[in-house]
Amino acid sequence: MRTHKRPISPVPSKLLTTYAEEIAIKANGPIADIACGYGRNAKLISSFGAPVICVDIDQQALDFIKESLNEDGNLLTVEQLDLINDHWPFENNSLGAIINVHFFTAQLLEHFKKSLKLGGYLFLETIDGHGKNYLDLPPYGFIRQALAETFDIKYIKENKTGPDQIDAATVKLLAIKRRLT
Repeated sequence: MRTHKRPISPVPSKLLTTYAEEIAIKANGPIADIACGYGRNAKLISSFGAPVICVDIDQQALDFIKESLNEDGNLLTVEQLDLINDHWPFENNSLGAIINVHFFTAQLLEHFKKSLKLGGYLFLETIDGHGKNYLDLPPYGFIRQALAETFDIKYIKENKTGPDQIDAATVKLLAIKRRLT
């Protein structure tokens, strides 16, 4: 289990700042920030008046969100969850948007596809390709292909990374669910 003693950065995802208002206003249901860390992206989304469910394994980070970031009352709620080993808590077609920055697995992508409502937003940003991070990254084109049948991709940037024999890629994506899975 990898946790952080402090926020890596209080600054939200640069790409998310471009789309945060649209996501917050157009989400037709609850917004979940998956692997939220210390809440930097959830705070941004909630600044537009949207409630956000902050999900992370790290109770210290969730306590920080409750105590330090939830100035607007009940806009930020928290749920402790091991995203690898625990049962996925969201029902099919129950979320208006999912924010997922720097924690990706193919299993999570399948949960995201099922949990988003029609018209729901998926904002996904993998970790960068520094060091051996490529070992935790999806193959180039994997996310695009996995979403092709059910999502319209509004923005995607994929960059190959890692040694030549490894087909890994960093991905930044905003997609909208247009068909049921």
